[in-house]
Amino acid sequence: MSTVEFDRIADVYDETRRALGEEALDGIRQMLTKHGCSSILEIGVGTGRVSAPLLKDGYEISGVDVSRRMMEKARAKGVNNLILADGRMTPFREKSFDATLMAHVFHLLEDPLSVVREAARVSRVGVFALVRRRDGNRPWFPFYGGEDLSSFDAGGGSEEMAARKLFEERRERFKKIAEKYHWSWDSSRRYRNWRNEQEILETHPPDDLKVVSDALVNETMEERIARFQKGGYGFASDMPVDMREEVIREMRASVSSLPQRVQQPRREVYQIALWLSRSLLAGDTTIRTPAHSDPDTPT
Repeated sequence: MSTVEFDRIADVYDETRRALGEEALDGIRQMLTKHGCSSILEIGVGTGRVSAPLLKDGYEISGVDVSRRMMEKARAKGVNNLILADGRMTPFREKSFDATLMAHVFHLLEDPLSVVREAARVSRVGVFALVRRRDGNRPWFPFYGGEDLSSFDAGGGSEEMAARKLFEERRERFKKIAEKYHWSWDSSRRYRNWRNEQEILETHPPDDLKVVSDALVNETMEERIARFQKGGYGFASDMPVDMREEVIREMRASVSSLPQRVQQPRREVYQIALWLSRSLLAGDTTIRTPAHSDPDTPT
C-alpha cells in the first residue's frame, strides 16, 4: 500500500482491524525481556496499536512510518517519538536501539529483506517481527478474489473446482463494475502477504521463534463485508461510493454460494521471530550515512 492509501484509511484503521490480543502482546514482552531489550524502534508504527501498550509497560519507544496521518493516531495514544521515514533507509546511527520491531508489516513490502537488514543496522540486539503462520490460503471475501487462487485449498475434488470457478467469476464481475465506474484496477495485483512472511522465514531462518497466540477466529462473511463497507482497506480507499455499494450487493449475493470451508472459523497462529543483528549483517562492511528524515514530532 502507498502512503496515500494509508493516509486515506487512517481514520477507520483501528475500527476495521481486530485488536492485538493480550496473549500476543505478552509474548512480545517476554521475547524482548529474554533478550535484554528496552529501547525499541517500531518500523511501520502505524496508529500505535503495538507501541502504545509497550510504552505503558515502560519500554522506550520510537516509531517510523510512511504515513503522517497514521502517526497522528499513534500520537493521540501517547506515542510521541515519531519520524516520517521509509523503513528501508531510516535516519538513525548504527545500534541506536536495543531492538527494532515490526508487526504486520512484511505483507506490505515488496522487498522485506531490505527493511530487515536496515532494521538490523540500527539495532544492538536484533530485529523482532510478529508474523502470522498460515496453513492454507483462503480468499478474503467472495467477490474481490484478490488472492492467487492457484494455491487456494477448498478441500480438493469437485468442491475445489467449484470454488475456483466461483472466485474467478466474481473477479471478472468485479472488473466489469470497475470499468463501469472508470475506476482504475490492476488485474494483475495479488496480495502476497502470507507468502512474504513465509518466504523470509524459510530463506533466512530466525535465531529465535516462538508462538505467541493460537486461536480460532469466528468471523462471519457479513462482518468481513462490513469492514470493507467502512472503507478500511487501501485498495478500495478511493472507490466511488456508488461503486462500493454495488460491490457490496454483489458480495452479499455470493455468500450462499461459498464453499463451507471458507465460512468456517479460521485458525490464527501468530509467532514472534528474532533475527540477531550480527547474523543478518555478517560480512556486510557497508557503513551507511543515516538518511535525512522528516520529523513528525521532535525526537
